[in-house]
Amino acid sequence: MDREGEHLKTKHRMIKQWSVGVICFFFLTLAAHAGSPVWKVSRGDRHFYLGGTIHILGESDYPLPRAFDTAYAKADTLVFETDIQESQDPKFTEAFMAKMVYPDNQTLEKLLRPVTFQELKRFTADRNIPVEVMNKFKPGLVLITLTLVEVEQLGVAGIGVDEFFFSKAVKDGKILHHLESLEDQVSLFENMGKGKEDELISYILKDLKSLPGLLDVMKTAWKKGDNPGLGRAILVPLKKDFPQLYQSMFVARNQKWMPGILAMAATPEVEFILVGAGHIVGDQGLLSLLRKQGFTITNQ
Repeated sequence: MDREGEHLKTKHRMIKQWSVGVICFFFLTLAAHAGSPVWKVSRGDRHFYLGGTIHILGESDYPLPRAFDTAYAKADTLVFETDIQESQDPKFTEAFMAKMVYPDNQTLEKLLRPVTFQELKRFTADRNIPVEVMNKFKPGLVLITLTLVEVEQLGVAGIGVDEFFFSKAVKDGKILHHLESLEDQVSLFENMGKGKEDELISYILKDLKSLPGLLDVMKTAWKKGDNPGLGRAILVPLKKDFPQLYQSMFVARNQKWMPGILAMAATPEVEFILVGAGHIVGDQGLLSLLRKQGFTITNQ
């Protein structure tokens, strides 16, 4: 396959991945012990449900834990991280791609140390991706593309929890809502690692090499609710090795989402909020933030 063909193939993979809404990093962290990835959040006579999701699954991962179906059946409104329907519009994809590649006079190679670029070159060569394609990608798009390639090779690049329930909600006529705009997510990926490109690319390559051995552990623990084990294995290393990524992808977004969540919690309607499981985690996770607001949290 020539370079242009390979570029189109890579772009197609990116589009498929982005339509789900996020990348693997959004399900790489979990914490707080639970029997399932779904919680009932109550205060007074009002309540809603909060579900920690995995954005990419294989067919063998279904059916999902029963708590998801129970919360879905009781919910009037389904709430996702972003507008999944709008993200599937080809116009959005084109606009996203335009922001995620460097202008003509800039390349990733110019921003990386030679040793880091050579490592990227070896990694992509092993996966039959010309490094010339990656060279024009900003780090956020490198992350999306290489993550998708890895999970496809592992046979788990199928429909995730979010897209599963989005399609079901559309069919059933549920009300749909989201916590942030697509522009917010584009900005997140467009500026990811800005000024620290070398550190981020090194981190991405290191993390992806460990992904095959990590996925089965993650999915098994997710279904069983073994969140402390996943937290020790993944959350602690992420915060230690790249705290800027943890801060921007999880902490800042959780805090930004809270006013909208609190507003929904005050309505008589029942919402089922589905977010990447990493957003549930730790003292900066949504469960902790909600407890501090006086909510009672009950695992389902």
